[in-house]
Amino acid sequence: MSKNKIISKGLALLLAVSLLAGMLAGCIPAVDVASTGALGLSEVVLEDSELAGSEHVDVLRIGTTYQASSYSAVNTNSAYGRMIYNSFSQLNFWSFDENGEISSDGCFFREWEVSEDNTQLTLHFDTSNLYWHDGEAVTVDDVVFTMNYYKTQNHPWFLRITNVEVLNDSSIKLTFNDNYAFSFVNSTTLSYVILAEHIWAGVETPASYSEENASVGCGPYKLVSVDADAQVSFYEAVENYPLGEIMIDKVELHSYDNQSSLIMAMLNNEIDVMYGYSASLDTTLLNLIEGSSDIDRGESQNSATYQIMFGFNKNPTNDINFRQAVRYALDYDLFNQSLTGGYGEIANMGGVSPACLGYDGLLDKNSRDLEKAKNLLDDAGYLDVNGDGIRELPDGTPMDVSIALQSGSDLYKRIAEIIQINLAEIGIKVTVDEQTISNSDYAVKLRMEGTYEIYIGMTTVGIAQWTGIASYLADVTITSGQHFGTYANEDYLEAYNGMLYSSNYDEYVHHFKTIQAMNASDCPGIALAIMKTFYPYRTDRITGWTNYPAWGVINPKTWYAAATK
Repeated sequence: MSKNKIISKGLALLLAVSLLAGMLAGCIPAVDVASTGALGLSEVVLEDSELAGSEHVDVLRIGTTYQASSYSAVNTNSAYGRMIYNSFSQLNFWSFDENGEISSDGCFFREWEVSEDNTQLTLHFDTSNLYWHDGEAVTVDDVVFTMNYYKTQNHPWFLRITNVEVLNDSSIKLTFNDNYAFSFVNSTTLSYVILAEHIWAGVETPASYSEENASVGCGPYKLVSVDADAQVSFYEAVENYPLGEIMIDKVELHSYDNQSSLIMAMLNNEIDVMYGYSASLDTTLLNLIEGSSDIDRGESQNSATYQIMFGFNKNPTNDINFRQAVRYALDYDLFNQSLTGGYGEIANMGGVSPACLGYDGLLDKNSRDLEKAKNLLDDAGYLDVNGDGIRELPDGTPMDVSIALQSGSDLYKRIAEIIQINLAEIGIKVTVDEQTISNSDYAVKLRMEGTYEIYIGMTTVGIAQWTGIASYLADVTITSGQHFGTYANEDYLEAYNGMLYSSNYDEYVHHFKTIQAMNASDCPGIALAIMKTFYPYRTDRITGWTNYPAWGVINPKTWYAAATK
């Protein structure tokens, strides 16, 4: 076998942020895109010795707790949809490697350049011998259609594209309405795939499109059948795939009602690996696999964080004295135990995981100081006027702060319970908004309108990679069109925009550290703990696993690197 050389023109991206986690702890070197007009070229070489003797895996059995329902290239809610993040049946624009760098390996775009003024992005690809799963050839027309289609569907990252120019059969140039090219690469890495024009051109409402061809992609695996009763879908590798030798011949995707059932299936050798998106194994279940020599618990540092956000449109949460008092009242040791099972650590006041590129480790860690919390409230006029143990607002009216939950899960309810107990110790009455537990539409409306007082939520792995917690705290609309935060401080929004319009990593990190410093000083939100992720996998039958931090061993590299043990 000759040397197999894989070249990826990459932009060591801020991506490290999330999928990279604790590996480099935010120390990825910057690439000066502004001066070079292109992204750095990195080369990964697999020598003959690394590939020699590798045998194909007959079948890989993946377990997940996502429902086996929709099979669509544009719907990521189902088990099938969550696999879209891994260049599985669909081809992502780009992916992240285990070092948190943007990589072209196993993805559609092979090389790319950012213009010196950061307003244009030239993309290169190779469609020769690349076919849709229905047999149609993939062409440059599909690439142009994809960019325009996402724009017509009002996807925020694509609305900034003002022109899509075809340079030749294997290159296009995107022009943006602002210096947004670098941000576009970083922002579209996970969720966006190349779409078949002959399938999607006439579909005006893609979310509701459920025809059989909705699953057709040009990725290494094609859907062949579904067993709805067993909650299993079956996939086969594409023959003679042009992006590389696929080492896993078949894949089964099994859906389970809960993680306990999933782990029992793994122990019974019914599945090989657990996959989830920001849905790591509950640490209370780790004991089930501790005694198994054939299961690796798939541990890494998480870039995602649970957090509380304060509503700046409501009193008293728009008062910095109140917010700081809450921060000093919280029991972070208890949160660490409850959220991480003791496997994590206390977050610092910047509100960001060390797994994120640009993490500022010089900021103080959160700490509990009840006397300081009480003094802050006293000095700000939050006093117990009637002696009932509950403080009143400065104007003498009763204070009863409402807590909204992003989810009605037991974990979110436990977070709310801890907050209630902690704040009661400094005389603050807190009431959980029960409607947010039972009515998700109400919870979304409350958040979108910014009318909550305290909101318990989460920075997911996908968002953590690019702008982090700021996307949830700032008074902006994020990628999905969702509105979370209410913090409209001009300096904060300027730093947020600085991240979005950065043209290299140095710029991004500078603005990201400004964000963290303001999180520490103004306390628009609080990260409750830094977590570990656990995505277990069996080691007795398959080798070649690569555990991507915060993500696990199911990633775009798996299809080409796994082998029979």
